[in-house]
Amino acid sequence: MTSMQRPVLHQYQVSPFAAKVRRCLYFKGVAFDTVNYGLSGVRKIKKLNPRAKAPFMVHGGRMIADSTDIIRYLEKTYPEKRLIPVDARLSAQASLVEDWADESLYFFDLTMRSWPNNSALLTEDLLLEDKGIMRRLFQPLIPRIIARQAYGQGTGRKDRESVCREIEEHFRSIEILVKDTGWLVGDHLSVADIAVASMCTVLDRAEEAGALMGRAPALLDWRERVDDLTLPQGTPADQRALV
Repeated sequence: MTSMQRPVLHQYQVSPFAAKVRRCLYFKGVAFDTVNYGLSGVRKIKKLNPRAKAPFMVHGGRMIADSTDIIRYLEKTYPEKRLIPVDARLSAQASLVEDWADESLYFFDLTMRSWPNNSALLTEDLLLEDKGIMRRLFQPLIPRIIARQAYGQGTGRKDRESVCREIEEHFRSIEILVKDTGWLVGDHLSVADIAVASMCTVLDRAEEAGALMGRAPALLDWRERVDDLTLPQGTPADQRALV
């Protein structure tokens, strides 16, 4: 296995976990290929990945499952532009923030985007790769499926006012964390910034979360800095969750 081989990222394109990996690859300057799946591709994914989920990466004959594991692998394989701090304390902080994004902010995204006023865009995002009868089959089911996931975790059981108040508190926490250095952990971009920015980018596709972010100027400035370093130059705002 050599770092010269092109990694292949298998993904649901709109997934913030896939976006987290793509942003790391862009930042590191690693050329990569993608294989996109629709909701109808679940069986294919199960055959390729024992964990039965995407994203996963194939590189040099090896399969790496789970976005966090992929990023750890990329750090070892392409160490020139580090995203995990060398300092043990900062590395631990970055890991905790990444986990907060993956396991907390994610369910605010599922909850808010399954609300009726946001569900049409959610449905379009999730059906990017599905055509014909499969698309027609899934279309009416998606908001209910996503809402059920959020309900099972707990965030989806809360009323709208509570959800909006809590996500606003999370946005305020981000602003506090970036106040001194401009970054969530330490004094430069890390996996923590990429994980949280990836979640904010899909949350922005929910009307209420987008409006709340619009009232958080320090958060918006921080997102622009992260986007400048981790997305292809000139990416339109409405495509930042998909590239």
